[in-house]
Amino acid sequence: MPNIRANSGVPETVLAGRGTSARFDGSRLLIVRGRTTWTAPVEALASAELIYGHTVRIDISGEGDAAGAAQGLGRTVELRAPNAQAAQAFHGQVSAAMARTSRAADGLALVRVDRGAGRSFRLSPGARRAAVISAGVTVYAVLLAVLGVAGPLGAGLAVASLAPGGVAGLAGGGILWRVGRRVRSLWLLRRRGIGVVGKVTGHVKIWSKGGHLWVFSTMTFTTVDKRRMPDVPSVVTIWGFKEGALSGQPVELIYDPEHPTRASRPPTVGFAVRTLVLALPGVLLVAGWAICVLINLPG
Repeated sequence: MPNIRANSGVPETVLAGRGTSARFDGSRLLIVRGRTTWTAPVEALASAELIYGHTVRIDISGEGDAAGAAQGLGRTVELRAPNAQAAQAFHGQVSAAMARTSRAADGLALVRVDRGAGRSFRLSPGARRAAVISAGVTVYAVLLAVLGVAGPLGAGLAVASLAPGGVAGLAGGGILWRVGRRVRSLWLLRRRGIGVVGKVTGHVKIWSKGGHLWVFSTMTFTTVDKRRMPDVPSVVTIWGFKEGALSGQPVELIYDPEHPTRASRPPTVGFAVRTLVLALPGVLLVAGWAICVLINLPG
């Protein structure tokens, strides 16, 4: 799939097959196998040949194979294409670049190898979090099913109690987890926080965090070691119609020097009350879950 280079206007061509991928941008050839990448400038290439209709064979200039063996690449590289058209396009690009470039006497010496720079598959933080949650919910559901089968109640009563109880447990646990995170953040800020003056830059979107009347301000401030921290959300909420909630207003805040992205306005009595009110439904839901589990325990 071509990727047009903005600086030269030369289309960058790609071949991939049999565990090896190659890219050529008109000035250099990149070959990737696993986590190892070889980079050869076009001056290092001695010849390019199309063989078998779908394979491009590249020869690197130089005497013998010792240097190539040291690089782990060799003087000759065969690049398999998914089809004949892809092989012809790649071969044409390499041949055209070689025709307008002087060849180096020892191209093997120009090849650069980077071990460990190959691409690796990694989930994004959000995808990893979703995978962990999905796995946890699956294990949780299996345990509830086992409890229902082994318990003293019949199948109908077990399902009628454990199904809503399981949902209540998840909902209540989620609420208490959020409250617990908030309390932990405030405890860490009280234990090691540093106070500075910053500026309100906005607030977290309502559907992500917070409510219609109480908002989590985002604050920009500079740490005592001169690091600028932009748009850090406050742990503590503020009345949305209060003057201090408006963007551009100065704000006194406390931040964690070990994790400056953890910061907050000073806690208030009102915030403590709101946190307790938020925790109450979680406690009730978890209590209902506990009752459903207890009545299904065997013997």
